[in-house]
Amino acid sequence: MNIATSEPSLFQLTQNLDDPLVSQAIGAETLKSYISSIVELLIERQLQVTVWVKLPQTKSWLNQLQKLQQDGNAERIFLCSSYRNSAVLPLFQNDSKTSVVPLVFKKNSTLQRESFLIVLSADFCSLALAQWQKSKIQIDSSGKRLQQPYLEMVSSFSPQTIYSVLSGIQKNIILNTNFLQDEDLRIKTDIEVKSALLGDLIFKQIKHHEIIQNKLNSPAKTNQIPEPNTTVLGLHEDFLNNLVQELRSPITHMKTALSLLESKQIKGEQRQRYLELVSNECDRQNSLVNGLLGLLQLDTPIEAEHLRLNDVVPGIVSTYQPLAEEKDIQLGYTISANLPSITCPLAWFRQILINLLNNSLQFTPPQGRVSVQAVPKNDGEYVEISVIDTGVGIANQEINKIFDGFYRTKPSTNKKGTGAGLGLTLVQQLIQRCGGSISASSKVGKGTTFKILMPAVPAELTQ
Repeated sequence: MNIATSEPSLFQLTQNLDDPLVSQAIGAETLKSYISSIVELLIERQLQVTVWVKLPQTKSWLNQLQKLQQDGNAERIFLCSSYRNSAVLPLFQNDSKTSVVPLVFKKNSTLQRESFLIVLSADFCSLALAQWQKSKIQIDSSGKRLQQPYLEMVSSFSPQTIYSVLSGIQKNIILNTNFLQDEDLRIKTDIEVKSALLGDLIFKQIKHHEIIQNKLNSPAKTNQIPEPNTTVLGLHEDFLNNLVQELRSPITHMKTALSLLESKQIKGEQRQRYLELVSNECDRQNSLVNGLLGLLQLDTPIEAEHLRLNDVVPGIVSTYQPLAEEKDIQLGYTISANLPSITCPLAWFRQILINLLNNSLQFTPPQGRVSVQAVPKNDGEYVEISVIDTGVGIANQEINKIFDGFYRTKPSTNKKGTGAGLGLTLVQQLIQRCGGSISASSKVGKGTTFKILMPAVPAELTQ
């Protein structure tokens, strides 16, 4: 999907050539692995190169460039940015044999969404250029994420094409053009990239691809984004069997209680006890129906939004302040400054946080504490949201079962819950369908912590 724009765009420049470059939709991890493959090749072969680069402003993207500066044979690295004060410059060594020259682009929302790596040397040149696409996530009926944030990427080993892009870059540099010299933009148009170098690059990219696939196939990784469960209803025999049991038990209990209430011998406290039983079973049925409706709504396609937690969390938490005060529980939240946005339908995020707060407040005794915290993780590539309480806790043998459908923890007090055991199941499904994951840790008598890990929206799409 090529984007036409009136603003200067290096990506659009590659589409307006006499022989336009073919673009391909890729994910961020694919671009990162390709960049890593090129840098590893330059280091291994100790190629004397000049590098032009503009990557997302996070440390994980720039680790390979740091390594190139320290271990490679690059003459200069031109570090391009859309920001006047690049936050990544301190990551590079001033005393290295490879100097890092900062160059700032004009203020331009299109250029801000573009990343590239250009390598120039006597016998090797390459271009990798990608543009973040401004599309909202949509979830189809199977739970698959559609139109997730992705990049349109082009690549080339043609000197003429790379020269055209460099000319475009030169026109969009401001403030510090005095850093540039004529030879910095010169490129030999008769360069023939050696086939051995291309072979090594392809081999390295295959290895990186295998690493990514292994990570995706390994459920044990804590940062692994699980595949959505596309068989919430109708396909699992165990689920249907449990559903029948959950529907049958309350009805049986209510019928028994109602028949006993018809007896004239039942009076006073005993009658009140049976009336409470009927009321509790009605609440249980209502909870079950609401839980099932929530799971059924997962099959409805929905567009996601870019959510700023500073705008969303305070309002949700405030609705529970009266209940917390009534139960003498301290309720609060802490949101890190400059926290990246996440991608999730607002209605889904509200449901996730409401269910977790409900659980925490229900199982936290008076004078306890419940808090919501949100912090960046992995250099801002993820956001971790924690719901922490000082409640009764969950036993070790139960902690791995709490997300199973219809599972209810054994009550540690005389109070019996009326939930259907679907709240955390729904929470997990919603989080996974937004590309995130949830985990829980707990100590009996000390409290429980739920941690949600959500991918952050790339800064190139939000600033």
